[in-house]
Amino acid sequence: MQIVILGAGYAGLRTALDLARFRREQGLDITIRLVDQHPYHQLIQLLHLTATAGIADQKSIYQLDHLLQGRDIERVEGRVTAIHPLERTVTLADGRSLPYDRLVLALGSETAFNTPGAREHALPLHTFAHAVALRKHIVAQFTKAASLTDPTELRITMTTAIVGGGYTGCELAGELAVWADDLCQQTGAPRKEVRIALIEREDHLLPHLGEWASHEAVRRLERLGVNVFLKTPVTQVEPQRLRFADGRILRAGTIVWGAGVRAPALLAEAGFPTDRIGRVLVDRYLRVNGQAVVFAIGDCAAVSDGRGGILPPAASYAIRQGAHLAAELAAEARGEAPRPYEPVELGEVVSLGPNDAIGSALGVPVMGYPALMLKRGIEEYYRATIESA
Repeated sequence: MQIVILGAGYAGLRTALDLARFRREQGLDITIRLVDQHPYHQLIQLLHLTATAGIADQKSIYQLDHLLQGRDIERVEGRVTAIHPLERTVTLADGRSLPYDRLVLALGSETAFNTPGAREHALPLHTFAHAVALRKHIVAQFTKAASLTDPTELRITMTTAIVGGGYTGCELAGELAVWADDLCQQTGAPRKEVRIALIEREDHLLPHLGEWASHEAVRRLERLGVNVFLKTPVTQVEPQRLRFADGRILRAGTIVWGAGVRAPALLAEAGFPTDRIGRVLVDRYLRVNGQAVVFAIGDCAAVSDGRGGILPPAASYAIRQGAHLAAELAAEARGEAPRPYEPVELGEVVSLGPNDAIGSALGVPVMGYPALMLKRGIEEYYRATIESA
């Protein structure tokens, strides 16, 4: 059985590593191809640290050749441009065609630039390359500010607007608020001119964690000096300018766009059924609806939460879906019947700067230092699982 996995993110990498282990332990007659456009695995949950010099560049990525060494997984570097379910092939940008017996869609998500001007005039934070580019931009802005004398230009240059109050926006805002102290010392920029605005169209932050988390996040971010704007829809993005639905304007030298994600368009183009943000619809076995040999996991899949909703795009769910699918593909190779995927809500933790965090652990709210230690423990555990798989 030839298994092709598209995407080496949390879901795809877990699937590949676990499948390789099952093959080794059980002597399965399968081949594994892992396809990604990058030669590295990105720790998406740490990108806000790369963007603010919270960690060194290489701490938020793993070179795939190193991770896959000795595991008999064929790494294919290339960008997927088309999927042909009838022919059971995948086409890459360089013209290569990959056949498959089983296909795993784990292509993740991409930034949803759903407001006029956002794509052209805002900086995303969804990949390692985005994080590096954003950090360089912020450093350049602070360096420029050190030599400015015009008060209006100085104010604009020192203002950072972060659109989107989800995990990305909250974590970046908290980290930037603390990093600004060191950055001003290094560049000579005036600390009193630093302004960070976190802008959310809804009336709450962190919707997947509940109302209590929004109140705590607002309180803790404002304590760091972040200005939080709720119920503030952005209607237009222009060069160094945001226009809001109520007519107000915010001028900012740095505009970061974290207002939502969507699945890659090529999934719908392949004829797979998708929801309003392009995620592939799957059954309880993580099989794409209407497809016998195609599966979808992670952010690009609309996986039921068992309560009438869809699971949020979180790494914890993606990892567990990858582990489940690997086990089921191995079971199929042994001639056994599949088991349905049943989501388990372990919780999520969101950092609010280097010294604070909030979250939920098995349904129990956690805040402050205990939450921060929990988050770090989860990150170290994940590193250990992929390094020793």
